[in-house]
Amino acid sequence: MSIDYSGFAFPKNARVKNKKLIDDKNHICERCGKKNCWTNTHHIKSKGSGGNDTKDNLIELCGNCHRLVHDGIIEKEELLKIIKRRKQKNENK
Repeated sequence: MSIDYSGFAFPKNARVKNKKLIDDKNHICERCGKKNCWTNTHHIKSKGSGGNDTKDNLIELCGNCHRLVHDGIIEKEELLKIIKRRKQKNENK
């Protein structure tokens, strides 16, 4: 018996997860600063577009900010500025 896979969608890139980086959360939204909340790890450049599980491509967002990103209200440029500030802060430690 053979299976016809022609109607199935497969990812463009191999989905290798850096599980520790994704699961290592502080439960603080990096955009609005909300603490002790349910947070999502958001890929700034999506996995489907070739984005990786790296600190420069991941940002921790509360549910509200995450929804606003996906609705296009919070722009990618704002997230990149947050990542840049985080990186500078870590370099100064």
